[in-house]
Amino acid sequence: MDKKITVAFYIVISIFSIFVLRLWYLQVIKGGEYKKLDERNRLRVVDIPAPRGVIYDRNDNILVRNVLSFDISIVKENIPKDDGTLSEIGKLVGLTPEDIKRRGRATENPFEAIKLKQDVSFEEVAKIEARKIDFPGLQVDVTIARGYLYGQTASHVLGYLGNPTPKQLASSEYRNVPRQSFVGQFGIEKSYDNILRGVAGKKIVEVDALGNIMKFVRIQKPSKGNDIRLTIDVNAQMEAESSLEDKAGAVVAIKPDTGEILALASAPSFNPNLFVGGIKQSDWQDLIKDPNKPLMNRAIQNQYPPGSTFKPITALAALETGIISEDTSFFCGGSIYFGRTYRCWKDGGHGGVQTHRAIVESCDVFFYEVGKRINIDTLAEYASAFGLGRRTGIELDGEAAGIVPSTRWKLKTKKEKWYQGETLSTAIGQGFLSVTPIQMARLMATLVNGGKLYKPHLLIDEDEETEPESTVDVNPENTEFIKRALLGVVYEGGGTGGKARSDIVSIGGKTGTAQVIGGAVKGKYLPEEYQDHAWFVAFAPQNNPEIAVSVFVEHGGHGGSVAAPIAKRVIETYLNPPKPESEKEKQEKGDQENQNPEELKQENQENAGD
Repeated sequence: MDKKITVAFYIVISIFSIFVLRLWYLQVIKGGEYKKLDERNRLRVVDIPAPRGVIYDRNDNILVRNVLSFDISIVKENIPKDDGTLSEIGKLVGLTPEDIKRRGRATENPFEAIKLKQDVSFEEVAKIEARKIDFPGLQVDVTIARGYLYGQTASHVLGYLGNPTPKQLASSEYRNVPRQSFVGQFGIEKSYDNILRGVAGKKIVEVDALGNIMKFVRIQKPSKGNDIRLTIDVNAQMEAESSLEDKAGAVVAIKPDTGEILALASAPSFNPNLFVGGIKQSDWQDLIKDPNKPLMNRAIQNQYPPGSTFKPITALAALETGIISEDTSFFCGGSIYFGRTYRCWKDGGHGGVQTHRAIVESCDVFFYEVGKRINIDTLAEYASAFGLGRRTGIELDGEAAGIVPSTRWKLKTKKEKWYQGETLSTAIGQGFLSVTPIQMARLMATLVNGGKLYKPHLLIDEDEETEPESTVDVNPENTEFIKRALLGVVYEGGGTGGKARSDIVSIGGKTGTAQVIGGAVKGKYLPEEYQDHAWFVAFAPQNNPEIAVSVFVEHGGHGGSVAAPIAKRVIETYLNPPKPESEKEKQEKGDQENQNPEELKQENQENAGD
């Protein structure tokens, strides 16, 4: 019996010793490691997004600002393993179980908060708060989102935000940018993202077993991004966009003496607020599948023949080289034969036409005659000097270069020599020649500012003086002659741009009609997709021009009837902006809105009888 007690005693001692040794091993040898694991489960590091800089227009009107947003997220390690619970969470946030799993797989950090839904309503917040106890790790975050105050106005300029792409995250520029933050992906938001972005902060929080925050341990505040002021005039911008209405096209307005972009509109457009908090897949598909391509910036990306808006350059090149003078006259009988028949837009012809009237009435035959006499490389030299055939360098992605044809260009691209008949087409802005609306706005600005070619830009930098990229070496008397002719286009009898005539400012300009198809089938009764494109380029006022404008309307028909009125509206709005409402007017308006409907009805009836 004593022997059995002794054995039992030693067994107990041995087991106890094993427990003591194990406890010593866990506490002493592995204590530090397990303490770290405990801390990781108890403490969480949460990124705090930095408020982006505010974007203003040239007159300090806020275009883009930051607004509070409620986001729903779940910590990766708390994502349920069973599809049943995942489905319940999915119903709350509008995601499938696979969507939630896929988002969780995007990171290897088990403690990272996975965004499930962003910019949610108060009603959705209430639903989540009511169910948080059922789903550990599910949380509502108060964050900062982007607010585009004017909706789709200037959307192709402002752009939109999105989560950093894998390529961006791999670059040094985005080293300290949280994976689920929002950065510029298009427009100015992208071009000046490094200025607007700011620096994200962090907070260390203590959580309980359900993932609820118990207390804040430490906070590193984020640094707000810098504000920027754009050259855009929001009134001119809105006028440009409303003038395009349901048309496809573009309007570009530029300040001739600095290159500042006053308006840059592309239609159709899109609403950048769709991208706040991440665009829905259905909305994204609608945008990219829309046959009208609302994401395309027609002001800088689309290339078209300039039509007759190119004729001032043809005239200037011919004047500079002595091929014609101000008194040169050619007879227009409605067409000219040079290997084939080249027709004027006016069937009966213009009769005898001198240089000034040829520009005013846009006589094709006059410029065909110039085309017979001028060398294509001379024409290309002047077109290039005024900025055609290359990107302007505006700080937006995707700009097209256009084409200025020459003997060398054709030999290189077509493997053919140049024929003089092709110069006739180029002389009236057709043939191989192609331009963008922003190039034509800059061309007009350069023509009327004395030949200074400025780089178009959208950011106002008070510390930097604007200098021209180059100066076109032309006789000032010739440019003044062209300017007088452009004024005649609008104000003289027979001028093709009469619909741009203004009572408040002198406007000069040039109409253009770019052919989509040619020959006998051309006509106004063709389906819209075969109708000609409409152009109008303009400047104002006559002396010391303050604005140059390019208007392009796809399949708009004649530039004089469609594009010219748009240019007029934009110019008048910029030079004579609407007056802001006074505090008294705002008060009276508010009083009227709060007035009893019956009283308001009676007041309107009384006023109608005055």
